[in-house]
Amino acid sequence: QSTETGTAYLVNTTVSVSNLASITGAADNQQNSVTISSAATNTNLAATGLVDGTYKVYAVDAAGNLSSASSNSVTLLIDDYALDFDGTNDSVSANGAAAKLNNPDSTSSLPLSVSAWVYPENGTRDQLIFGLYKDSPFINGPSVWFGENDNSFNYYDKDTPSIFSSNTYSINNWHHVVLTIGNNGAGVLYVNGSSALTISAANREWGLDMFIIGVDYDSTGSNPTSAGSPAQYFDGKIDEVAVWNDELTSAEVTAIYNSGNMLNVSSDSGNYESAANLQGYYRFNEGSGTSLQDNSSNSNTGTINGAIWTAGSTAPTASVTTATITTSENAVVQSTETGTAYLVNTTVSVSNLASITG
Repeated sequence: QSTETGTAYLVNTTVSVSNLASITGAADNQQNSVTISSAATNTNLAATGLVDGTYKVYAVDAAGNLSSASSNSVTLLIDDYALDFDGTNDSVSANGAAAKLNNPDSTSSLPLSVSAWVYPENGTRDQLIFGLYKDSPFINGPSVWFGENDNSFNYYDKDTPSIFSSNTYSINNWHHVVLTIGNNGAGVLYVNGSSALTISAANREWGLDMFIIGVDYDSTGSNPTSAGSPAQYFDGKIDEVAVWNDELTSAEVTAIYNSGNMLNVSSDSGNYESAANLQGYYRFNEGSGTSLQDNSSNSNTGTINGAIWTAGSTAPTASVTTATITTSENAVVQSTETGTAYLVNTTVSVSNLASITG
């Protein structure tokens, strides 16, 4: 919106703006514009072609006067694709990220954190989301699962029997999971920004060399010292996986969840301050091929085994026109995508769709 007619510009905050020329002279992927034909009226300004980042709005009136930057901003995250795992034989390996977790003194693989967006499609079968392993001699390191207890997430490693989330989570919906473990082995599994379970003494053995998404490994019967026997394949979609050699704080987890809108973790933003500790960052945006680009600085490329490309995990953004209405009147709502809008009393604690419909 602008208080006058003219032109509005959506500009990346990395652009130094002193006049109109500094906006129009910026790269095409750093700014977009739209004509404001009616003052104080909502106008759609397309984000097509822009790169990830934080953007503010500037307005120019008919006389060429340039406004200051808008006080609020919008964060743009390009996320067009995810991978769909069939629950039978699909997986991803990114073993270089696991090796980066081993301490130089050869004593431990902690601290660590792993984040992923997951869309489970089966809630009644034990399925691995991601796991860390040592091939030989075999170590079953920290891992996160879904479905062993119906519609629950759980944590497991060779020293820790399964610990289950106290809440259940709906299938056919995106959920953000973050595993954090400190130097002392104490950890938390967060789901959608909130603590779902706690770990008191996670496995910390040194020498991890396998980071696997979508399938579990155990020691083989014929060679019990090596990883094998792939099973318990994930059935659903996975997107935006990141690995850190750092224990993320709860404030950082909240920032990354970003109210369901994700955050680009390759650079620090707000309460998130661990970009320097990224050991692997897989955004799943290639859309084709069998390789996953590592968007950290480590070039730990992932390999796709069978999983197919599908639409990504970015949630829609909703808005409602501020008003006081009676029950015989209508609220005016908007969404960035087609689907269903819910008008929900703010006394309802919302963590997923089931908490609304329930």
